[in-house]
Amino acid sequence: MGIESVVSSIYHNSFNIKFAIISAGFNGPIAAVVNHNHSSLEMVTAGVTQSITSFISTGFTARLVQHFSPIENRYFSYFFGSTIPAATTFLLSYTGHYLNDTPEALYSCFAPTMISLTTSLITNYITRRGYMLPKNYPKKVL
Repeated sequence: MGIESVVSSIYHNSFNIKFAIISAGFNGPIAAVVNHNHSSLEMVTAGVTQSITSFISTGFTARLVQHFSPIENRYFSYFFGSTIPAATTFLLSYTGHYLNDTPEALYSCFAPTMISLTTSLITNYITRRGYMLPKNYPKKVL
């Protein structure tokens, strides 16, 4: 197995760039608007911080959801496939805003976390129905 195969395998097992780009473009402006009562620099920095953390967290969490979707028991699949990605999104977003010293750090994380919870349910549903499967999705339901 060459280095290209290893890198490709890691990528397909851990990241979904399509969801990451959409999330960054959507959540960054939300954090900027939430911080509109502060200086322009703080507002823009909060937006950029959220875009970066949303890109990273959504890239990983979208693929994480797809690891839970093959679980045969749909209640376990939806529960773990939604709560774990949402908690991951919150922790990554809050860490970014804490390090950035964002004035409204907690409120800046609320929308991305709720969006993550909702989109995780939808992603799981779509994946369980056989659509938008990752390249290395298991053929047999677990």
